Amino acid sequence: MDKSYFDISEEIQLALNSHKPIVALESALISHGLPHPENIYVAQHSMNTVRENGSVPATIAIINGRIKVGLSNEDMSILAENKNVEKVSRHNLAIALNNNNHAATTVASTIYLAANLGIKFFATGGIGGVHLDAENTFDISSDLSELSRTSMCVVCSGAKSILDLDKTFERLETLGISRIGYQTNYMPGFWYYQTDKKVDHNFTQMNELTSYLKIRESIKQDGSVLVFNPVPEDKAIDKNLVQGWIKSSVNKAKKNFIGGKELTPYLIDEINKLSKNKTLEANKELIINNAALAGRLAANFNQN
Repeated sequence: MDKSYFDISEEIQLALNSHKPIVALESALISHGLPHPENIYVAQHSMNTVRENGSVPATIAIINGRIKVGLSNEDMSILAENKNVEKVSRHNLAIALNNNNHAATTVASTIYLAANLGIKFFATGGIGGVHLDAENTFDISSDLSELSRTSMCVVCSGAKSILDLDKTFERLETLGISRIGYQTNYMPGFWYYQTDKKVDHNFTQMNELTSYLKIRESIKQDGSVLVFNPVPEDKAIDKNLVQGWIKSSVNKAKKNFIGGKELTPYLIDEINKLSKNKTLEANKELIINNAALAGRLAANFNQN
């Protein structure tokens, strides 16, 4: 990849040069995933948490058509407060560069850019997946296809609860994306602690998980591995409550003819209102919790 489009912070460039452990972080949660000022708080806290756990955080975004790896406070303010920030995945990444736009990276575009820099670890809240009613709309997140072709260790709390989690789980297997639990036997449900979907393997010890990741690397296994890390139990929400809020919000969206790329943020906002901010609090906690695990995992991998 042509690195002339990148502006890499001094901290991250030094880490790349000296082969220090690095954890990539997305920026779409700042611009589209969380309200202000929670978005700034979570972004900064996630970066600090990665550092506290032995690794270097690398939040990625596009500012004025430049790929920024490592964001300044000014960059984060642009993403958090500017209403014209795009959300970029693989299909529109080069368009944002060409038009000198501000843009926030999703899971797909973040891991694509990070992998091209040699970064091996990424933390997020929840991945995209197969949307509800996908059999009619064919709406499936490009996160899944990118995970299948980009080698990255992705720490997450499953796929977002508003998706079809059963179909997403099956699609992950079809695409050859390893579904690994860290101290959990089941894929988490994002806002709720677990689904009924059993992971491919549950690693209970960090060094065992690291050993597995090194074997993947040594045999040059293509694609990403998902490391499932459930939302902290004290912030987890009852599954039946979440599913009830989703059903109510989906029905309201249909009545108001809301679909396409507007649907996900609409549903998240509606569900947050119904939950009286419980889903927002769970979202914040699981993002930071995943950053902590990714920081420890990257550091452990780098040492062994």
